[in-house]
Amino acid sequence: MVQWLIIILVYDFAMLKLSLSEVTLSLRLLHYKNRNGLTYENRPCDTRLEHDINRDGRCDTGFLFCLVHLPFQNPHNCTLGDHFTGFVGGDDIHFINIDQQLQRRSILSINKKRQRSSLISLWFQPTIYFHFNYPKTGIGLIVEVFDIDDNNNQTIHDSIDFYGRTLTDLKLYRSVELAQPQRIYLRSLFGTYTNLTVDFLLYCSPNYYGNDCEIFCSPNEQGYECDLNTGQKICKHGYFGQDCLSDVRACEDQPCANFTFD
Repeated sequence: MVQWLIIILVYDFAMLKLSLSEVTLSLRLLHYKNRNGLTYENRPCDTRLEHDINRDGRCDTGFLFCLVHLPFQNPHNCTLGDHFTGFVGGDDIHFINIDQQLQRRSILSINKKRQRSSLISLWFQPTIYFHFNYPKTGIGLIVEVFDIDDNNNQTIHDSIDFYGRTLTDLKLYRSVELAQPQRIYLRSLFGTYTNLTVDFLLYCSPNYYGNDCEIFCSPNEQGYECDLNTGQKICKHGYFGQDCLSDVRACEDQPCANFTFD
C-alpha cells in the first residue's frame, strides 16, 4: 500500500513539474497606422471635444492585448494574460523602445518624418511581457484597438479595429539570450485600413530549461548549481544525490541514521 502511495505521489509530482513549464512572451510595438482615421464602423473617432484627448480630431488610440489557449473560444477570456496600454497616440504612431538605448540615427529619421507631417505621434513604449505555462495546443493572440474617450477609463471606449491570429509559428527559444525577434504585421479582421507592426520573442522564463521549458532548476546557494544548457542540477562539494540534498558531512557524523531504518 505504501509503495503504491509513493508511486502515485512521484507521478503526481512529475505531472506537476511538467504542467508548470513557464515561458515568457514579449511584445515590442513598432508602428501603428490608421490610414483613414476612422472607427471600424467608418465613423469619426471623436465628435465631442471632451472625448478628444489629442485635441485635433485624430483617434485617441489604445490597445488591449489578449492571449488565449488554442483553439479560440471566448475572445473575452484571456486565459494566458492581458495587457491594456491606455492612450498611446493618434492615427500614425512610431513606438520608441525605452528599454534600450536608442541610436541617434533612428531618432533623427523619425523626427524628419514628423517635420513632414505634424500628425505623426512618437510614443515611448516599454516592452510588454507575459509569463504563463506553455500550452501544448498553442497560443492565440487577440488585439482590440480602441479610441480612448478619457484617460481614467471610466467610459466605454469606441472600437477602432480588431486583430487576431495564432502564434504557432513563433519559435520557442531556450533563453532570452538566444531569442531572436520575429516581426509580425497585424491587419484588420474587418477590412478597415489599420495595421500594427510588432516584434515578438518567445523563450523559457528564468530557471526553466529544455525544449519546452519543462525542466525547472533554481540554484541552491548551498547545495547545487544549474547547468545552463540542460538545467540539470550540479552538486556542489560535499553534496550528492539526484537533488543534491544529501550532505556528506551529515553521513559521516551519523552513518546509521542516514543509511538504515530503525
